[in-house]
Amino acid sequence: MGFARQLNWAVVLLASLTIVANGLRVEISLPEEKGLLHGKLDGRVVLMFAPNGTDPLDDIEVDSTPNHMFGKNIFDFSAGDTITLSGGSGDANATATGVYGFPLVSMDDLPPGLYRVQAFLNPYDRAERSDGSIVRVKFPCGDGAPQVNGVGSLVTAATDVEVMVGGEEGSAAGPQTISLTFDTVTPVASFAGSEIGRCEQGNYADTERLKYVKIRSAKLSAFWDRDMYVGATVLLPAGYDTADTATSRPAPKLILVRFRHEAPFYDDSYGVNTANLGPYGDALNDELIPYLDATFRTIAAPYGRIQEGGSTGGWISAASVIFRPDLFGACFSSYPDSLSFQKHQDIALYSNTNAYRNDDGTRIGSIRKFSGEHNDTETILATVEQENHWELVFGTSSRSSLQWDAWNAVFGAQGLNGSPLEPWDKVTGEVYPESVAYWKEMGMDMAEYIAANWKTPTRNLGEALRGRLFVYVGTHDDYYLNEGVAAFARRVNGPDLGGPGWANITVTPGAKHGGNYQRREIWNYLELVTGWVRDHGPAGATPLTATAVSPQNRGNRFDEDVMRVGGRAAALARQADPIVEIQGGGSRKCGGSRIVGTVGRWDPGVRLEAQWVVDGVASGKPFAVKQGDVVRYAASNTQMKEGFGVRLRVHGTKRNYEDETRESKVVMVMARR
Repeated sequence: MGFARQLNWAVVLLASLTIVANGLRVEISLPEEKGLLHGKLDGRVVLMFAPNGTDPLDDIEVDSTPNHMFGKNIFDFSAGDTITLSGGSGDANATATGVYGFPLVSMDDLPPGLYRVQAFLNPYDRAERSDGSIVRVKFPCGDGAPQVNGVGSLVTAATDVEVMVGGEEGSAAGPQTISLTFDTVTPVASFAGSEIGRCEQGNYADTERLKYVKIRSAKLSAFWDRDMYVGATVLLPAGYDTADTATSRPAPKLILVRFRHEAPFYDDSYGVNTANLGPYGDALNDELIPYLDATFRTIAAPYGRIQEGGSTGGWISAASVIFRPDLFGACFSSYPDSLSFQKHQDIALYSNTNAYRNDDGTRIGSIRKFSGEHNDTETILATVEQENHWELVFGTSSRSSLQWDAWNAVFGAQGLNGSPLEPWDKVTGEVYPESVAYWKEMGMDMAEYIAANWKTPTRNLGEALRGRLFVYVGTHDDYYLNEGVAAFARRVNGPDLGGPGWANITVTPGAKHGGNYQRREIWNYLELVTGWVRDHGPAGATPLTATAVSPQNRGNRFDEDVMRVGGRAAALARQADPIVEIQGGGSRKCGGSRIVGTVGRWDPGVRLEAQWVVDGVASGKPFAVKQGDVVRYAASNTQMKEGFGVRLRVHGTKRNYEDETRESKVVMVMARR
C-alpha cells in the first residue's frame, strides 16, 4: 500500500505537468512453438501492474490492492497471435471490446515508475444450452472459480519494467511498448482421490469421517449439453463410532453436509434454479440428496433436513426452505445476502434511479468498518461503484466470477445476447427497472415471493413456513446485509402478513459479519438444531403437518417459474419491431390524421436512435428515442397531395450486444384530393 500511496501523491503534485505514461502499449504474444494452445479461443485478458518486486497476485482485492489492473475481451485468439492493450475507456459501449481498468480506467493515466507486470488470459468455453442459447463462459475446474488465473489460463512470467513518461523514448522511437509472452498454462489441481468425469467440483480422498461425494447431474448435463457434476463434503459425527472416546460430551446425531456446486459465473450456484446457471436447485435437491439419503442412511423427511449457512450460505439456506418446504424442515440463516430487494445491500433497488448514488448524490457503500470508543464511527472501505468497476476488469457480461456479477446471474433473467440481463449499467450505475422487475417476477426476492404465495390455490406459504425460518444478523454487518434482513422482517412479520414472530428474526446490536447463528458457541448451536429436529419429528411436541410439507408448496420450478419468465424464449418474446400507423381519420389519407410510430420493444438499457424512411429513402436526421416513445411524422404538403410510403427505422446499441436495426412495415398514405 505504501508504494500505491506514493504514486498517488506524485500524481497529485505533478498533475499540472501531466506526467503520465501517454501512449503506453503492451503486446502479449503466444509463439506457436510453445505448444500451449491448439485451435482458437475467446476469453478475457487481465494485465496487472504491481509495485516493483511484489507478486501481482498478492493482493487484488477492491479495497486494498496496490495494483493497477486492466482487462480486455479477446476473440478467436490463436498461437502465433499478439494481443495489444493500450488506452482504455469508460464509455458504456466501449467496454465490450476495449480496455477497462481499475482504479485507473485508461492505461494512458498510469503513473511512470517501476512495476512488476504480468498478464493472464482466462479462456471461455462455448456452450449451446438446451434452450438454444449459445454462451461463452468459464466452467470452473475444482479451483473455486477465481476471477483470474483459473485452471487453463495462459500466463506470462512476472516481469519488472519501468514505465516512462510519455514521449521520453524520443519522437523517433514513438510510444513505449512492453512485450510479454504467454509461457505457461495454469494446471488442474491435484486431487487426492480418483477422478470422476470432469475436474468440476474436485474429487478428494475420503478419511475416516470425512467423505466426498460427486455425481453426474442428468438435469444440468441436459441443460448445458455437456457432462455436469455436483458434489458434497460429508462429515460423519463421532457418535457413529462407538469406540470413539475423544469427546467428553455426546456428539449430536447430525451428519453435516456441505454441497459442492461451483458453477459458471461464481464459486457456487446459490443452490436454486436460475435462468442463467440452469437447474442447480433440481440437481442438488432431486438428484444429490436422494443419493446421500441412500448412501448415509439419513432421515429422508423434511424434519430431518436442516439448512444453515452464513452470507451467501445464509441466502441459500433461507431460499432452500422457502422454495422447498416439502424437502427441508427449517433454516438457521446467518447474515444472509439480500432477502428483500427493497435493500440490495444498501441500494434501494426498487426506488433508486442509480445503483451507485442516492438521489441526494451520496455514494452508496458496499464494504464498511466501524471504529471509535463506542464502535459508532462508520468508514466506507469500498463503494458499490468501485466494486462494479473493479469487476469489469475481470469480465464483461457478468462474467467476472465476483459478487455483484454473481447476483446478476442468479437473480436475473437472460438477456437477448444470452448473458444475464444486468439490473443497471455497470459503468454509470443507471438502474433498469424492467430488469429489476424480472428478479421479483422469478421469485428471487424472498419477501415478495412469500407475500405472493401467502395463501393461493397452489401454495399456502403463510401456514407452511410458520415457525420454520430463523434469521440472524448484526446491525454493523460489514456488507450492509442487515438492511435486507430488516426489509424482509418488515414485510413477512408485518400486519398484512404473518405479524410479529412469524419468522424468527434476531438482530444483534453492534455485531459484524461472521460467526455462528446468534453468535452461539458451536455445541450450544448444534443442540439448538437437534432440539428443533426432535420437536418437529413424528414423535415430537410439534410435528410438521402434512399440509406444511405438501408437494404443492414447492416453488422455484425450473420451467414454470424460472424459464417461463427469464429464459431464452422469454427474451425473444419480449422483443418487438417498430410499428407505424395512421391515427385520427380512420383511413390512410393524410387529411385530419396523424402518422405515428412506436419504437418497438428492446432489452432494458439498449440505446435507441430512430429515423423516418419515406419511399425507401431516409428522411431527416436520426433522432434519439427511448423505450415506449411514440413519435410523429410530419408530412409535407407535397407528400400529402401525392401520397407516399413511410416506415420507421430504429437502431439499437448496448454494451456486449450486437448492434441491431429494426424496421416497421411500410404504411402507404393515400394522396389527398
